[in-house]
This record gives sequence, structure tokens and C-alpha cells, in this order.
Amino acid sequence: MLDKLLSMTIKLISREKMTATELASELEISIRTVYRYIDVLSSAGIPLYCRRGNGGGIMVGKEFRLPAMFLNREELDVVIAALSSSEMKDVKTAAGARDKLITMKDRRPAESKPYYNENYIVENSDAESNASLTDKINTIIDAKRSRKTMRICYHDYRGETTTRDIDPYCLVYHDGCWYAYSFCHLRRQMRLFKIARITHMTFTGGVFIPESRGKSYNFNLAPPAEKVQITLKIAPEGRYDAEDWLGVENVKPSDDGINFLATGTVPADAATYAKIIKFGKNAEVVSPPSVKRAVIVMCEEFLSANK
Repeated sequence: MLDKLLSMTIKLISREKMTATELASELEISIRTVYRYIDVLSSAGIPLYCRRGNGGGIMVGKEFRLPAMFLNREELDVVIAALSSSEMKDVKTAAGARDKLITMKDRRPAESKPYYNENYIVENSDAESNASLTDKINTIIDAKRSRKTMRICYHDYRGETTTRDIDPYCLVYHDGCWYAYSFCHLRRQMRLFKIARITHMTFTGGVFIPESRGKSYNFNLAPPAEKVQITLKIAPEGRYDAEDWLGVENVKPSDDGINFLATGTVPADAATYAKIIKFGKNAEVVSPPSVKRAVIVMCEEFLSANK
């Protein structure tokens, strides 16, 4: 297993992205095992993330490959030595990854401190366009680690702007967005702050002691939506995206021997309908009729707005 994990890490570092199917084929393992290995590597501190849909795949965060922010010089020495002595089949890839790590080590300042594993960042969009967000996340990580109170300028969804003093407890990644789960001094309770809505942040000079209130993780990110059982007819091209969304065990071959039937209990809301639409021609709503109608209406509204 260790050999496979190392090989998988090398492949992902050396390429921009790979699909689960490609990894399974090259490593000679099942797709289920690929996702199990992703969990193992993520737990070890390697920032992996999956992008669904066309052109998607499994990727290593750019901040892991380029600035080596998760490995100190001693750890880099160990990995480089392992790659140099590796007897893996993909010798060319191993050598390439080794050379990249040597370059990363040479560029790293001796006094630079690595981030702890529990604070790794999952970057899911273009680094240049998201540089501001990354800086904010790193600042919040520093505040959380050093237990520093922050002062932020926050724009809420109603368009109101307030200045808040917050004690950051942790980061939350939900539905493509980053949040700071923090104690708000103004409201005197735990709150979620969408990081993209923070326009300015500084340290107040104060420190805080985390209390048990930060351990409940009652995020209440959105009001609960009505749940509905759906069945989708999925073309072979959409199979793996359906498995990513609904689970491998819920996507099974259909009676026609070509397509697949995907089932699951999902919120009956716009986010679900949008996910179905992203499948394009590779998905057909079998049931319930209410979801099928909602998807059609959403498509018609989009076409009407873009004539």
C-alpha cells in the first residue's frame, strides 16, 4: 500500500490533474481504492481536492507543489531520498518529482516555518484570481494558531457593512466557499463569516482562550431544505461524476446494459437542480416529476435571459 500511495502522490504532483479512472488504471487498483487513498493522503497533510464535471479531476493544491509550505527541509530530504531509491515502475515520473522537490528545497529560506497539517488549504480555482482569498485564509490560520483576536470589515448578504472583533476557531469549507467559524464580540456568540465578504482584517493586539463553545460545530450554514429521493439515468460519460456526487454504491448499471441508474436523497433546491444540469446530455431525470419540472424551468429561464 505504501508503494501505491507514494506512486499516486508522485503522479499527482507531476501532472496538473488526473481522473480517478486514470489513477485506477495506471496504479492497477479500483476506483474505490483510489478514493480511499485520497482520504489517507489528505489525513497525512497533502492538500488534495476533486473538481467535478467536464475537465475535472483530482489535483494537488498548488501551494503544496510550488512553495513547499507543508514540508520543512528535513522532511524534503526524506522524500527526496525515498524517490532516489524508489523501485517503482514509473521511473521517469519519480525522477521528475525528485528533481522538483530538490528545486523546492533550494528555493526555501532556511528560516521559513512550515504550516501544520491541520491547517492546509484546499485551493479550487485559479491561483492568480484568488490570491486575495488565499491571503485572507492564511491570515486567519495564523490568528487561529496564535489565538489572536482579529478586527474585520464585513459585508453581509443584505449589503450592510460592520466592523467586528472575532476570535477564529476554525475554517469551514462548504459548497465551494470558505468560512471563518469565529466568536463574534459584537453578537457575543459563535458566527460564520464568509471569507470572500471580508474586505479588511487586522490584529487587535488581544488574545483569546478557546472555549467549549467552539467545539459544537453547529454551523447552520443554510436553512434545511426539503429532501427528495431522485433517480437519474446516467450515460457512461457521466458515471464517475455521478459517483462523486451520490456515492459509488448508488450508481448501478441499468437494464439496457449501457447506461447507469443513480439514486440518492438530496435537497429539493436550486443547488441540486444546478448539479443535475451540469451533467448536460449525460443525465436524464427519471423521478420524481417535480425535480424534472424544476430542472426544465431553470433551463428555460436561463435560455430566456441569454437570448
